[in-house]
Amino acid sequence: MQASAISSFPGFDERRITQPNINQHWNRLSRAQRFAFYALAKFGYRLFFVRQSDNEHTAVVRQADHLVTIDSEGDIDFNPNLELRDN
Repeated sequence: MQASAISSFPGFDERRITQPNINQHWNRLSRAQRFAFYALAKFGYRLFFVRQSDNEHTAVVRQADHLVTIDSEGDIDFNPNLELRDN
């Protein structure tokens, strides 16, 4: 099963039946998010998914069970408040 996030993102109440593939997630990233992700990728982090709410894209990356978020400005949160659900 693939997990996606229900989190504290404001206005999130849509649940998708199908999940976008990693290329679709990658195309949603801003330039700042891509640079921040490259820095994390050097330490083994992988792009998990991108969540959109109120025209804001938040990248969620992970390394093993550790989740990290990157906001549209490229700011990294190493301790995000996320809840994952199973599809």
